[in-house]
Formats: sequence, C-alpha cells, structure tokens
Amino acid sequence: MKEMNKAIFLDKDGTLVDGSGYPEIIPADDLMKERVVRGLIKLKNQGFKLIIVSNQSWVSKGRLTKNDVENIFKSLINKLKKFEIEIDDYFYCPHKREENCNCKKPSTGMILEAVKKHNLDLSCSYMIGDSDDDILMAKKLNLKTVLVTTGLGNNFLGIGADYVVEDINHFAEII
Repeated sequence: MKEMNKAIFLDKDGTLVDGSGYPEIIPADDLMKERVVRGLIKLKNQGFKLIIVSNQSWVSKGRLTKNDVENIFKSLINKLKKFEIEIDDYFYCPHKREENCNCKKPSTGMILEAVKKHNLDLSCSYMIGDSDDDILMAKKLNLKTVLVTTGLGNNFLGIGADYVVEDINHFAEII
C-alpha cells in the first residue's frame, strides 16, 4: 500500500499575498515574504506538501479571465521558488456563490480533488487561511485549522479555529 502524504492547504489572498486593498484591488501575487517564507520552508522541511486552495470568483464576475488567474498563480509560485519553496499544486474555484458549485469554499471540492491527486491523509494535514470560509471548509473534513490574522483574519477570531496566529511563520514555530 502506498504511503499517504500530509499537506498544508494554503489560502492565497490575505494568507500568502497581500489582500489589504480587497475588494477594490484584486489581490494578485504580492507575496508577503516577511510573513510566510520562513514558515513555508520549515513546513516543507517537515515533509508537508504545500497546496494552495483559493476562491477566485473574479472569473465569473468578469474582472479576470482564467488565463489571468493562471498567470497570477504561476507568478506567485515562481516568487516562492526564488526562496527554494516548492508549491506542490494549486486549485481555485472560478465560480460565484450563486452558482452553488462544490468547489467554492466553504464547500470541500478543492481539497477532495487534492486528496485524490496527491494521496493525502487529512488526519495529519492542516488548512491555513484568513477567513471563515477557509476554517468552515476545513472543519467539514476534520482538518486541523489555522486562522492567520493577516488579511481578513482579525474579523473571524470567534470562528473556532484550532490555532489563531499572526502569520504562517508563527504557525510553523508551534507545530
């Protein structure tokens, strides 16, 4: 039987990249390097796969094309590679909430797709995000949850995350 992998699921906007101008400024690839790089390196060295899961409803809203979104992810991944951080995969939902898809957070479709593709063991995996949808999605799958107070995180302190930390660097220090 093939050994299962553990993963860190990462929200993108407000968790990895600066989302402070949202929604007027669509977050893109402005890496918050001083808040994430050290932690991602440590998590990767602990054997976690790093997988980004992100709602990108800007596609359905007509503000970005799928090609735009793909280019943003590729740019972010290339920025992380400069710090020798390998992102194992990324998934995004292009739909609006009204479309009732199974991939838009807090639905679990993106994570379930990643589980199949990467043979993941959710019992030893974590979701790191800055919103209630990130935490609610993870709780549906019994993932350990980490709310970072970057981005929108300060608005959701009562959501019941397993960990509430300043940023990814701080989380990597405690596990």
